[in-house]
Amino acid sequence: MKSRALLLLLLTASIHLPACSTDHKPTSYQEPPPTEIIALIHGQLIDDTGTNPIPDATILIARQTITAAGPHETVLLPDGATIIDLTDTTILPGFINTHVHQGYNKPTLEAWAQGGVTTIRDLGANPQQPLFTIRDSLNTTPDCARLVAAGPMLTVPNGYPMVPWGSHSGLPVVSPADARTKTNQLLDDGADIIKIAVEAGSCFGRHIPTLTLPEIAAIVDVAHNRGIRVSAHVLMSVDLERALKGGADDIAHMVSDNLPDSLINRMVAEDIYWVPTLELWHNVGHGLGPIAIENLRRFVQAGGKVALGTDYAGYNSTFDLGMPIREIRWMREAGMTPMQIIVASTNHAAIVCNKSEKIGTVEPGKVADLIVVQGNPLEDLETLANVGMVFHNGVLIRGNRP
Repeated sequence: MKSRALLLLLLTASIHLPACSTDHKPTSYQEPPPTEIIALIHGQLIDDTGTNPIPDATILIARQTITAAGPHETVLLPDGATIIDLTDTTILPGFINTHVHQGYNKPTLEAWAQGGVTTIRDLGANPQQPLFTIRDSLNTTPDCARLVAAGPMLTVPNGYPMVPWGSHSGLPVVSPADARTKTNQLLDDGADIIKIAVEAGSCFGRHIPTLTLPEIAAIVDVAHNRGIRVSAHVLMSVDLERALKGGADDIAHMVSDNLPDSLINRMVAEDIYWVPTLELWHNVGHGLGPIAIENLRRFVQAGGKVALGTDYAGYNSTFDLGMPIREIRWMREAGMTPMQIIVASTNHAAIVCNKSEKIGTVEPGKVADLIVVQGNPLEDLETLANVGMVFHNGVLIRGNRP
């Protein structure tokens, strides 16, 4: 156990690591006239609403909003609409990465958006920074991927991630009452989501103080009463069980030990989502990637719901910045179908971000976050690695206008 612990001490999940550099440059955009309507015609549409793909679809965009989406013959093209013919392409919702760090950074958010990831969820940042003010400023430009912000993760004194990493992305609580106070304060300050650290240290071969079950339950109760979801950092099954008892809504990280069937069945029965971060486990190495893939395979076979997330910048190694194609490949290796992967990256990811009323599917009334790829990702997932066109908040930020 000690040798495994030494190997796993390389693992980290906080934003104090240096950001990966990028040479991506966003395509400059021009705000459309207030009355402009854009019509995307003749592309295959995967709308992620649960219906079959539409082989010859039309989508209308007015400013930020999708105003129509359906078979081409059923959508009336308004006079004067800007027509973009997308024959031989596939149109999908913008992708969402639900587990990243270092998200409060304009160049990084621009690179995400250029790759077709129009929303990211940052799950841990330094509480000494004006995080939600920074988020609000970054979210004003379509060039940047939308930032969903947890702020700091709730933990205990000398708990994870301060131990073992010395990270500053934790906000400690000392009792259930303090947990309620701190959770309310985070939400008052503007947190989109609450992140908790359920980490007793067995993955690291040591004892780390962690949230008690009453503290977890208090955090979840406050968040749920205010319509906010709770994501739980978990690395091992023993901590997963406590997170489930406490009422967490999604699990950040696939566990890296043998996952009991009883916990799989409980997650499926209680409709709890899993964000597997396979890219993290492959970056850590030491055989943990295959273990995570096998656990994910069993979870999906049992009917579990998955949301895409990589833990970008949570480990001192290279992660995909933009479309997380390696995560997508490993999800496929775990037995997920192309459609399951696309749904995990859009519809399910929007639910996990608590933003499903605005994003995650292509239907009237939703924000116009769309990507276009050449070919059919249901036949070849590699088409997702080469996004040709990106609309974010209704603005074309990648690709050429006619």
